Order: sequence, then structure tokens, then C-alpha cells
Amino acid sequence: MDYLLMPRLLALAERAWAHDPAWAREADKAKAQSLHVKAWSVFANQLGKWVLPKLNAEMPGVRYRIAPPGLKIVEGKVLANHQTPGVALHYTTDATEPTLQSAVVTGPIAEKALIHVAAFDSAGRKGRSSKVDNR
Repeated sequence: MDYLLMPRLLALAERAWAHDPAWAREADKAKAQSLHVKAWSVFANQLGKWVLPKLNAEMPGVRYRIAPPGLKIVEGKVLANHQTPGVALHYTTDATEPTLQSAVVTGPIAEKALIHVAAFDSAGRKGRSSKVDNR
């Protein structure tokens, strides 16, 4: 049940108890979109860098969902990113699932291989991995 509810429940709680954000009150669509992007960035940073680590420390049994990373090949290199700041991305080039001992993504991955990338939270829990063939 935790996997289905968390961290979505945290976002719902934030919206339910907070005042209407500036982006929801803005009549100009372009400005509203810009404000929404900024608000999402603030929320995602708070969630990834503060709320989820606190949840891990205070309620270690809550098994929330860790989204898979996004992968894209650009000029023969694999770019990896994640929607939640504060997670660590680890990868393998031998078609195995990444672990905490696997290489850490620090920039574009240049190896020519079937690359698997997974996100790990501050407690070392792994989300679903993503893969891309860069051979």
C-alpha cells in the first residue's frame, strides 16, 4: 500500500493544506506555466533532499515508490537524470541490475554497452531500473 500512496500522498497533503499557489491564481497562461515550473522545482527539491530522508529516518518501514531514471542517448553518450533531487544514480554496463556498489552516474556515460541505471534513496533502497542499448 505504501508503494501506491507514497510519495503522492505527500504532494496531496501539501496541496490540501497550503494556500492556492501563485500559478493557480495567475491569469496569464505563460506566466502561470513559469510559476508552476518554479513551484514544482521547489517542491521536488524539498521532497528529495529533506522530506524523504526524514521519512526514512523516522519511519523506515514506509516503502515508497522510487521512480525509474530517464535515459537518453545524445552523440553516442547516455545521459541519465531523475525527477527527484537527492537520489543517487548507479549504473552497470554488463546487463546486470545496478547495486549500491555499481558505478555512480557523474556525467554522460560513454561506454558502448547495454546500460542499466537505477535510483537509490538515502537509505539505500533501489527503484526500478531503466535500460538503454548504447552499442
